[in-house]
This record gives sequence, structure tokens and C-alpha cells, in this order.
Amino acid sequence: MLRRPAVALMTALLSIVALPSPAAGQRFKLPTGLKDLEQAARRDSNDAAAHYNLALAYWNAKRWDDAERELETAAAIEPQFAAAHLALATLPFAKRPRLYEEVAGRSVPAEWKPLLDEANRHYRQAFLLDPFCDTRTVGAVLPETSVLVGGRAEFAFEFFREYLIGLGSLLEANYEDAYVGLQRAVNVIDGERHPDRVPPALHWWRGISAAHTGHWDVAEADLTALVDRQVEREEGDELLVLPLRTNEFRYVLAVIKDRAGRPDEARPLYQEVLENDVGLYMANVQLARLHESAREWDLAIRERQAAVNANPGDPSLLYDLGVSYARASRWVDAEQTLMAALEANQRDTRALYYLGVVRTTLNKPAEAREAFQRFVALAPSRYGNQIADAKRRLNALP
Repeated sequence: MLRRPAVALMTALLSIVALPSPAAGQRFKLPTGLKDLEQAARRDSNDAAAHYNLALAYWNAKRWDDAERELETAAAIEPQFAAAHLALATLPFAKRPRLYEEVAGRSVPAEWKPLLDEANRHYRQAFLLDPFCDTRTVGAVLPETSVLVGGRAEFAFEFFREYLIGLGSLLEANYEDAYVGLQRAVNVIDGERHPDRVPPALHWWRGISAAHTGHWDVAEADLTALVDRQVEREEGDELLVLPLRTNEFRYVLAVIKDRAGRPDEARPLYQEVLENDVGLYMANVQLARLHESAREWDLAIRERQAAVNANPGDPSLLYDLGVSYARASRWVDAEQTLMAALEANQRDTRALYYLGVVRTTLNKPAEAREAFQRFVALAPSRYGNQIADAKRRLNALP
């Protein structure tokens, strides 16, 4: 963590020497143009991914209010759409590029402070929902220079050059290049032999890039360092780039161990996360998934219900609970829970499909037909397999 004199020195150095800015002037690469994406979002109005892609197109056009509206729509349709939350977290820095420097200098205008708090909330939400989420929007808002990651002043130019080049690769979700660049930044400061020189933000982004590319040992080492060092939470240089808390780093570490194929190591970490914060419901979600993979249905349902209790405002958790009831052959509970999920969020059409399946099993052909017909009419086109299956089930109903 840089002390104030070192920050001042770095700021002076960076104001004199121009560093490469990988994100400057770059745009998101999208599958088609803005008009086509607008048509796709209108055609598939219940498709969170279509609204997300349209938001990125509006971002390219610097139509910030339109981008924000589409991102909020995507998150409303699928509350667990992590990339939409991360984009909402980074959007204020696209709208106001000098916000980076204002945060570093503790000079954020009063009217932007609530927006910054909301951005930090979205940031935490994104990486709790999915530590492997789309990070392109992070790369898109890199500042021309950075005083936000710490480091040693004598390594300023070379360190920031490698750091920014590494982060710039996130703009295209090129995680291998991001990992290589961030590893070079560690090498510049001889961080392997002097871990105290490695700022928390570098641990974080190298760890995320390493996890994306299967460098599990590096990813685990970086997240373990963040947990062990009890990352400082004062207002300061790190707050902007690392809004997560220590227990949330612990959760991400558990996910990395899980994805690395070591669920027996992940499980006690998830439990430790909940011991520290019963409200961190995504740990319940992960434990439920592990129980389901072991066909431990009662334990899975218990964790799903705990997640709902901890975050009742997320109807997708009700959907997950309903599906778990169905897998456990608790059909009446499944029907009631899926109906509650649908009532809370009618734009998440997945509940309609499973409701049709459950009602078919309960020998309610008329109700099943209604659910399947509504699903076929409203579901996004990318749900092609489920739509085809719903049509087959409709034809088989008496």
C-alpha cells in the first residue's frame, strides 16, 4: 500500500511521462451493429443477453443513459447476470473519466458519491455471482494513467506500463494476455521474493486472469494473499479498484478451489464465509450445488431456502429452489415455489418451462399446457432447446 508521499511522487511522474493506455479510443467488439442489436432486443424482449449486448453498443456510442437502462433491464430479467452488474459498476467511470483521479485524490463531487457507492455495490455483486464474469467493461474504463494500484515509486513507469497493458487485455476478455502482462508487472517489482511490494489490486486482477486461464496455483495464491493480508477498507487508493471485503475474497477463493476440481477444500471455505456473514447468500448457492451433485437433496434444499431467506429480493433464488424441489421429486413444493418465482419476475421465463414439467408430473394437463404455451410465446430464442422440448411436451399432453 503506497503511503501519501509515494502517491504524490507517482502522480508527478505520471503527469510528466505518458504511459500507454490500452483502452483509450477502443470499442467493444460486438457481433453486429447497433440497429440490429436494437431489433434483437425488441424481438427477444425477455432476453437479458440481448439487452446486455445492446447496452454495450450504446456504450460504444456514448449514449450513457440508454446503456444504463439496458443494463438495468438485463439485471432485472436475470438478477444473477454478473456481467450486467459489473458493467453497471464501471459505467460511472465511462461517463466521468476523471472520476478515477477524483477518488484517488478524495475529491469526488458530492452528487457523485451515491453513484460511487452504488457502483461498488454492483462490483461486489458481480464477482460474488460469478468470479469468472465478462470483464470487458473493466478494460474499457482504464484511465490514461493510474495512481490506484500502489507499487514502488522507483518502478513507476515500467510497473504501470505492464500493469495497464495487462488490464487492457481485459477489454477483449483476452485473459491469457492479461495474465502474462500482470505477471510481468509482478516481475518488475520482484513481487515473488518481496510479496509486500505487490499491491492488492494486482493480486486481484492477476488472480482473476489466472483463474480464467486455469493457472489455479497462481489464482489461489493471489486470493489467499488478499485474505491473509486483511485488505484495508479505509477510503483510499485501493477502494475504487477493490470494493470487495475480506470475507468476499474468501468466497472467491472458495469458488476458485471449487472450479479447480477440489470441492472438498471449497466446502469448508464456503461454510467459513457463512460463519463470518450469514447474509453472503452465494455461499449457500454454491453449497446447494455441491449437495445436488452428490444427490443430497434435503441438504441442497436447505441451502437454497437459506439463500432465499438471506436475499428475498432476488426472485431467481426462488426459481433455483423450485428446480431443486423438482429434482428431489417434491412436486407440490416445486409448483408453489415456481409460481412464486414467476409472480415475482414474469420476465424470467425459465420458471414457465419448469412449471409445465412439474404440472405434467402432477397430472394437471390444462395447467401444464398453459405454462408451456406461455413459455414458447415469451422465451428468448437462445432457449431453442427448451422451446423445442416444450413443443414436444405440448404435443404429448392429452
